[in-house]
Amino acid sequence: MTITLLDRDWEDLWAEGRQTGAIAENADEVETIVQGNLPDLGDVWEWNMPLRDGLRLIAYEYHSTVDITQTGQNIDCSCSLLSFFVAGDVRTKLHGLTKQVDEVVGRNYLSCVQDTVETETWTTGKLLRVQICIDPLRFFGNLPETQLNQLPPELRQIAANGRVQPYYRSGVTTPEMQMVLHQILHCPYQGLMKRLYLEGKALELMTLQFNQFQNDNRNDNSAAKSRSPLRSDDIERIYQAKEILIRQLDNPPSLLELARQVSMNDHKLKQGFRQVFNTTVFGYLHDYRLEQARQLLETGEMGVVAIARRVGFADRSYFAAAFRKKFGVNPSVYRRSQERSVMAS
Repeated sequence: MTITLLDRDWEDLWAEGRQTGAIAENADEVETIVQGNLPDLGDVWEWNMPLRDGLRLIAYEYHSTVDITQTGQNIDCSCSLLSFFVAGDVRTKLHGLTKQVDEVVGRNYLSCVQDTVETETWTTGKLLRVQICIDPLRFFGNLPETQLNQLPPELRQIAANGRVQPYYRSGVTTPEMQMVLHQILHCPYQGLMKRLYLEGKALELMTLQFNQFQNDNRNDNSAAKSRSPLRSDDIERIYQAKEILIRQLDNPPSLLELARQVSMNDHKLKQGFRQVFNTTVFGYLHDYRLEQARQLLETGEMGVVAIARRVGFADRSYFAAAFRKKFGVNPSVYRRSQERSVMAS
């Protein structure tokens, strides 16, 4: 079942929740938290913290009970947003700016969507994002030109002259970024120490992602020469291939069989998968398995061996090594840390 929410529907849903006491807001001089339960959205949690002038950290988590399509006009959204997908898949279209974009775990984006109509489709289940809201003019505006030139060009233009133009740029969330996101979501401090700690982590995330964009810019010319453009039907087949991999997580098809199922040759599938998702076919599957394992470990409902098998790892030692390489910690240690976090809260 899929429901459609327009801007007014979304506002009414939250307004009714506040009036009935289904959701509550708690705010102090450091942070604001809104949480509760809403129809169709399920358990909701929204959090934001101003860090310094022109910089804010945001996180939100929903547990929708149905598929949701949300369409709205982004008005007065002049800030740039660096958004990381921690859990849940969303398909987004910024009308007049992008085609349909698959926003999945392991990806992120930097965008400004002022005066842009946006349509998002969420699948049933958990959706969790961490976002850094940046006002480029206020945050970067006093930097000398030599330093401004090191910023992503979209931010550089706004910081230099204040002219805001909509843009959308996607990136890959590396294991280093994953670790910082984990530290943000499990901050051990309160009050001012929490704010100082999270400001450092937000700046670390920005540094890691902006450096990735900088490296991408250097490689753009050479990559463009070796890449052939994808047709819209090719892109659709690549998304179909991704869905097949996810559905058959514990027993995926071979590359040749996957290509056959989506009516592509294997070379074009490999090339297209890298263009669309910036990774190989089975690199995507590997990262998706590990992310699913991480989410299952957070629930505390299954043991490490059972989770490894559930997501398609037959060898526990290989699973532990792969998990440690991606997240910087053994799965058993990660599971215990989640149990302690739940007990502390």
